[in-house]
Amino acid sequence: MLQNLVKRILLNGFLLIATLSCVSPKVHSELQESYNSVVDENQILESTTDRAETNLKEISSDVKVMRKALETLITDSITKGRKYRKLKKSFDDLNANYQYAINNNSSLVAANLRENKIMLEQMESLAKKLGAKEDSLKLEQSRLINLELALQSRERRVNELESLIARKDSTAQYFRKRIGNALLGFENRGLTVSMKNGQVYVSLDNRLMFASGKWEIQLDGVSALQKLAQVLGENQDLNIAVEGHTDDDAYYGKGQVRDNWDLSVMRATSVVKILIEKGVAAKQIQATGRGEFMPIVANNNADNKAKNRRTEIIITPDLGEIADLISK
Repeated sequence: MLQNLVKRILLNGFLLIATLSCVSPKVHSELQESYNSVVDENQILESTTDRAETNLKEISSDVKVMRKALETLITDSITKGRKYRKLKKSFDDLNANYQYAINNNSSLVAANLRENKIMLEQMESLAKKLGAKEDSLKLEQSRLINLELALQSRERRVNELESLIARKDSTAQYFRKRIGNALLGFENRGLTVSMKNGQVYVSLDNRLMFASGKWEIQLDGVSALQKLAQVLGENQDLNIAVEGHTDDDAYYGKGQVRDNWDLSVMRATSVVKILIEKGVAAKQIQATGRGEFMPIVANNNADNKAKNRRTEIIITPDLGEIADLISK
């Protein structure tokens, strides 16, 4: 629009100059200067117009950016406003709770003190219980240690006892073999040698030892006892028990020997005397009468009765060490 106005002014100027071409030089010169001045102003106006248009474009671009920024700022402001109102509400709530806490602080402190006192009392009670439990555990630990030491001591004694029993069994085995060899000729004549519970049993039938109802030993019995005495006399650590046994047939005697009990004692005593006479120490040996009260089979026939009429010599290795160990 500004350029068109300038163009019209210049056109009018040219027309005026053409009209006044016949004027004086002085006027012509003034008009020429005016024309030149208008031309210069026109150039200045054109330059200013270009700069204004450029600035206008830049301002339009900046306006678009600023409008977009403004829209973003408005949106952000709305979002932040919402957050602000939410935070303000939270703050107000917290402030109200804080005021409530301050107003109720005294009661809360008192309640906490009461709870702390109760908890302290409970902890003290628990500490006492734990202390008592610890003392009890120490006593139990001491008892267990003493028990373990006692068990170890007892285990040593058991091992010693087993060793002694093994030695006793070994000794009994040795004498069983020696006695068996010494009495080998009598095995089929009513004599047997066996071992039971660590003891050597020499069983002598009455057919080898005594006539019916008598307690005097027959010659074959004396011969067997002499061989047995030779073996037994070698070791004075042996304990020897002689037991007389009868069947259940009634015995009617005269004098001091009146029944089976008396008869069994007399027969056992007769055996003891022969053994002592043949070299066995008297302190090692004892005589016992069992009568008919320890049969090995039922007395229901003649063969069984014959088996029950017997003299048993029970040989036991010395158990003194074992008895001493057990007594401890």
